[in-house]
Amino acid sequence: MRTVITLPDQVHARAKRRAAELGISFAEFARRLFEKELDSPTPQGDLEAIRAMVKGEAFDMAGDGKRIVGEAFASQFADGSR
Repeated sequence: MRTVITLPDQVHARAKRRAAELGISFAEFARRLFEKELDSPTPQGDLEAIRAMVKGEAFDMAGDGKRIVGEAFASQFADGSR
């Protein structure tokens, strides 16, 4: 069966380069990616699996990231030994 997909230019270029590195066609590269995803016991694109890895409340990295990184850094030096 023939299928048409649309990819962003950068993704298409990267995929073509990777296929060339592997010595296979772009179509074969795409087929292998689909097979790998479909055969995976936990699909790599499964949003629920990704959510399960994250604990706690969601945060905005742009708004909260500096504070979170600062707190993590400060906790490393809380005992004054470093």
